Amino acid sequence: MDSRSPARGLVVLTFAMALSQFFRSCLAVMAPELQHDLQLSPAGFGTLSSCFFLAFGLAQIPVGIAFDRFGVGAPTRLLLALGTVSASLFVVAPNGATAMLAQAGLGLACAPIFMGLMHYASEKLPPQRYPDFITRANGVGMLGALCATAPLGWAVHVFGWRASLALPAFCMGVACVAVWRNVRDHGHAEARRESPARMLHASIRLLARPALWTLIPMCMAMAAGTTFRNAWGGPYLASVFGLSAGARGAALAALSVGAFCAAMALPWLLRRWSMRSTVLGWTCVSLACGLALSLFPAAQLWPDLALLTMLATLGVLHPLVMGHARQLLEPAMRGRGLGLLNTFVFLGSAITAWAFGLIANAGQIANTAAAATYGRIFGLAAALALLGLLAYVFSPGMAPVVPRAGSQAEAR
Repeated sequence: MDSRSPARGLVVLTFAMALSQFFRSCLAVMAPELQHDLQLSPAGFGTLSSCFFLAFGLAQIPVGIAFDRFGVGAPTRLLLALGTVSASLFVVAPNGATAMLAQAGLGLACAPIFMGLMHYASEKLPPQRYPDFITRANGVGMLGALCATAPLGWAVHVFGWRASLALPAFCMGVACVAVWRNVRDHGHAEARRESPARMLHASIRLLARPALWTLIPMCMAMAAGTTFRNAWGGPYLASVFGLSAGARGAALAALSVGAFCAAMALPWLLRRWSMRSTVLGWTCVSLACGLALSLFPAAQLWPDLALLTMLATLGVLHPLVMGHARQLLEPAMRGRGLGLLNTFVFLGSAITAWAFGLIANAGQIANTAAAATYGRIFGLAAALALLGLLAYVFSPGMAPVVPRAGSQAEAR
């Protein structure tokens, strides 16, 4: 194999991750237009946004099994092909049901990307380079979320949301071809000797490990921030502050810029503090911002936007929590283990988006002021962050990463 292939594969998967971030986040900026054109209630919009994350979450364990058995390349290019079809279907969706089907397809397509990047990097990079690479790649991927804010808001205002999503649909096809050409791996021989049923059983048995249950609530708590960047930040800014599509895009750009800066700051923090201490400290700050928003959801645009930006950065802890889990799992189980934890990450996003929709719908039916409704939504987000923090306090410490002499697998 060409020695440059692993590097090209990492670049291609990072590009695909930027696309995944775009599709996770694009509904927020155009939420009112989607609700109008597809005739969706607030609860219907909550269901639409949860379809992506529900499909994403449910796919994680099967994708993790496929990674251990076949490698990253084959499952990823197959699902990216489905994503190309689903993105095109969303562009022409005539109603909410079709859009929900397309969102579920996009969720399946994006399901292998971040976990695939982590898995592929762990196979191709020395252990001491892995945390730094993953946090930086996550930061680069945030550029996709940034494109789903002000640029998308401008495009929606000028061209409409359907035309604006045609280019990302084309890029999904480009990513599929690029993965097919550049990501070449074959999984683990030990995993290939297991039957799919036995691999699934082994995945479920991971739930019996107490150490993972100190991470699972944190996996779900990250949705307390990402759900606003991905879906509910737009409705909040429109309902409480009356912002138009272009203004919402500019405001949501602050959330994505904040997430990008936070992701790029993590390597600096990790050189000064442990991964566990960084996660605990960051979660405390995000929790405080969530509590402040629950008390003052309509104070002023800029202070509330700053608080919302910091709450949304809770999601950038994803690679750190996964890196923590990686050190608790043996190599042949890492695909399945990370898949299991990612299931909880994106089930948390699906459940949170749906629950926020129910709260917003109940507030609309009761003619509750928008600010009071979103105060309750921020209260739920803060409660999720608190539960994740309390569980993570009991997580096991991690040994420093030191390559073992003579280990070819770790020297790759």
